[in-house]
Amino acid sequence: MNGSSIALFDELAPDYDSHFQVPHRAAYDALAWEASEEVLGRRHATVVDAGCGSGRWGARLVASGHHVIGIEQSPRMAAAARERHLGDGFELVEGGIEDVVLDIRADVVLAMGSLQYTEDPEATICRLAAWTAPGGNVIVLVDSLIALVLELLRAGRRPEALERLHTHRGVWRAAGHAVEHHLLDAERLRRAFALAGLLDVSVRGLLVGASTLGKEQLTEALAADFDAALGRERELASEPLLADLGKQLLAIGRAPG
Repeated sequence: MNGSSIALFDELAPDYDSHFQVPHRAAYDALAWEASEEVLGRRHATVVDAGCGSGRWGARLVASGHHVIGIEQSPRMAAAARERHLGDGFELVEGGIEDVVLDIRADVVLAMGSLQYTEDPEATICRLAAWTAPGGNVIVLVDSLIALVLELLRAGRRPEALERLHTHRGVWRAAGHAVEHHLLDAERLRRAFALAGLLDVSVRGLLVGASTLGKEQLTEALAADFDAALGRERELASEPLLADLGKQLLAIGRAPG
């Protein structure tokens, strides 16, 4: 995570959870959680949450009986995670996911939105895989390059759309900050997971409706009947050929063994 992204997440930390009350964020968060629960199953797992933020997912995972090692570089996000008082089921490691040293092999390693802020996503995926026990899983959530390009084209912002397409870089503007990050596509994620030695790789698109309906119409549908709209998105996410149309990409791979 670069310095500008640390400053942004520091700024967002006090009310970060509220960002996921917005319908489209609540929707992709719910779908990502469902997919992660499927991978975790009923076992009591050791989970590395790489870029754990304020501990939102850490709290859910601990409540589900898992032991969580959260990695977080933003000081204020780390403080917010500590303030949840999650007990012995949660360990916080302060530092960047590209730098920290973990002497552990986890059942599941998560990077939910953090990978795209690293300097080298492919190298970071290899690090995540190295923290994974034989037969364990790596789960990564990132912004979709193709979905953003389509959103910009729909909005009449063709020069910006082409710039994003050619550079594979996006900019998140929030709280007075503008932070660059990587934009990935399904094929790049599949290659990166394979390069890291991960098997049975799947990539699904979350919120395909953002590309097919448009973000505004999708948001309206979620606000009108969240469960029904989420059900439609769940069905679309199950179609691998539609992955790049999802506003977010969720990639899952298994470590050999």
